[in-house]
Amino acid sequence: MREERAEANKGKVAAYMSSRLYPWNFIIEEVDEASLKRYIPYAIQICEDKGISRGKMDQTGARDVIEREVKHLLNDYLQPAGKEVMRVQHGRDYPFAFVQALIYSILYRLGLNLEDVVNMKALSDLLSLDMEELKRRERFIFELIARNEGKAMWIFSRTLLDRRVISEEGDYIGTVTDLLFDPETGMIEWLLLNQQSGRRAKVPANDMKLNLYSRSIVLRYNRER
Repeated sequence: MREERAEANKGKVAAYMSSRLYPWNFIIEEVDEASLKRYIPYAIQICEDKGISRGKMDQTGARDVIEREVKHLLNDYLQPAGKEVMRVQHGRDYPFAFVQALIYSILYRLGLNLEDVVNMKALSDLLSLDMEELKRRERFIFELIARNEGKAMWIFSRTLLDRRVISEEGDYIGTVTDLLFDPETGMIEWLLLNQQSGRRAKVPANDMKLNLYSRSIVLRYNRER
């Protein structure tokens, strides 16, 4: 029964991805609150990994990044073999709850609402949806995101430890051994590395390029401290 449901979900996901309504058709799926709570911290982690934050892009850019990040997530769901991905305990609403958590987390981080990036009236008319219910659900999910940001950052910080750090050319530089935080903002400011030579290096967090779909961290600039 579980395998049959998994195959049915994969077929549904593939159909949704090929629809002209993609990725907004995923937000109409009914998922329970527990599933959203499970995935929101990981969705926020994706945003942190990719540097998605307020003021970084306009509405068109937001649509593009939502489509791209949802596609990454769903491709991993459809073809998971051989990929290094987050270790997430999935529930029965996967991947629909995860996609919803990701879409709304991206919007939240950018300071946007759903109606800023999609024609809600056209969407609700086309799919016979209650527009007020969509807005109520958005407010509810935004509240969940606001309550889970601290947990998400804790998860994000843990995922950095022991990661390999490589140059943009792919050369191994070292391994993350510790993190230093800004005392005022609580954000990660520096990463401490153990280098292949045995020396330690202190690298600004802004010099790191993170990718959820690989365990390695890319060092943009080789500026050792």
